[in-house]
Amino acid sequence: MLAILLLVGCSTTGAPISAEAPGAMTNTAVPPNYRQLVARELAAKYTAAKWDRSKILKSEISEPGEGWMGLFGGGNRPIVCVRLTVRGTLIDQTFTTGFTFENGRVGEGFNPYENNPATGGALAAAIKDASTCGKLAYAPFPELPAAMR
Repeated sequence: MLAILLLVGCSTTGAPISAEAPGAMTNTAVPPNYRQLVARELAAKYTAAKWDRSKILKSEISEPGEGWMGLFGGGNRPIVCVRLTVRGTLIDQTFTTGFTFENGRVGEGFNPYENNPATGGALAAAIKDASTCGKLAYAPFPELPAAMR
């Protein structure tokens, strides 16, 4: 349950698009230091929520890719995704969180498995995962444990 809150709790940390000067262009490219930015973002979420960091058994991060963020989310956007395997009460569970970027910072965290009945429920969630984090390759993410120390 704790990890579910992590996925839902990811939110915008950069300046919202609407707060930018009129006519200003938002750079949505994945910055070169994306691994460190995402690690700091997740470490801050864990600290703010006072979650037990020792329950993270495995962390992985994807290479930058492109994901369909929806018509209102900017269409195809550069993304990076993180998979965390967390020790649960009865079983270990793996959760995925995706990230977009704005002007060299983490822009938004999203749950690619979000099951919203109003947008098609489980089918829409499967399509969203397949068009975002589900198609990316993952590698170890040693920056996360380092950022959580």
